Amino acid sequence: MEVEELLKSIDIVDFLSEYVDLEERNGEFWGLSPFRDEKTPSFSVRRETGQFYDFSSGIGGTCLTFLKHYYHISAREAIEKLIQYAGVDNVELKPRNKLVATTVCRAFSPPKQHTKKPSGVILPDDYMERYEIRDDKLEIWRQEGISDESLRKFDVRYDGFANRLVYPIRNYEGQIVNVGGRTLDPDWKGKKLRKYNYYHPWGSINVIYGLYDNLEYIMRTKEIILFEGCKSVLLADTWGIKNCGAILTSHLSPLQMRLLAAIGCRVVFALDKEVDIRKDHNIQKLKQYANVYYIYDRDGKLDLKDAPVDKGKEVFEYLYNKKLSLNKF
Repeated sequence: MEVEELLKSIDIVDFLSEYVDLEERNGEFWGLSPFRDEKTPSFSVRRETGQFYDFSSGIGGTCLTFLKHYYHISAREAIEKLIQYAGVDNVELKPRNKLVATTVCRAFSPPKQHTKKPSGVILPDDYMERYEIRDDKLEIWRQEGISDESLRKFDVRYDGFANRLVYPIRNYEGQIVNVGGRTLDPDWKGKKLRKYNYYHPWGSINVIYGLYDNLEYIMRTKEIILFEGCKSVLLADTWGIKNCGAILTSHLSPLQMRLLAAIGCRVVFALDKEVDIRKDHNIQKLKQYANVYYIYDRDGKLDLKDAPVDKGKEVFEYLYNKKLSLNKF
């Protein structure tokens, strides 16, 4: 038996239940983080994937990953504990298997720039049905200017167990590949929670949020405006600006660059003010395949950490109309 086979032979819910009190909710299991002191469950376990994710600490992976972080031990020591738990004695740690173990342990580490492997998760079409449509919980985004029409269009819902707004992230074909979450806990900073997170780990991000939903408008205008976060897409959609997407981070991945090159339209980057896209290697490469523009706040309209939509439609349109061409540099 190899390490990968050993992991597959262990029911992760049964195993982690020895360390965390887990409660089932719509096929997922939740409990308090074993890595952080918290009062609201943010530790999620999925039996079908054999993986866990702790939203409070950002730690996620398999049983092997859990043991490594829980006991602060090496991968080999963690494997020995799994062998004892499984009651097997024929696990061989050959060099190739060591590589497997290392890969598993690093599965949820921040992706390096050269990583090209996309996320392989494809969720069921009805995946969002496990979450509620709660008008009272959606009110927080209504107060920030997002319309009911845009909330419905992008299927924003409420996860009562984690107390988060949630929204599906779809690939180019419309398949759900991840779920984004926005905490509604007013003390999220004090509890060291992430305001925004994703329910499944990414490889190298290979999707653009909103591309599937807005493709008709993007092809019609022959332009896509790219923000960092999903909420900016919803806000722009509310204003009637529907040729938008989000890259879900502050830099463009190689797979996203290829996707944009294949679409072949003009690309306007509207990232947060503190981000200098001229230093982004993949954006520079994109210039070979598309006309690339970027929003640059020369006139002090935004605060340092603002997205271009944060000061309202009028400011955004002002900045958009003064966008600069990256192809000239």
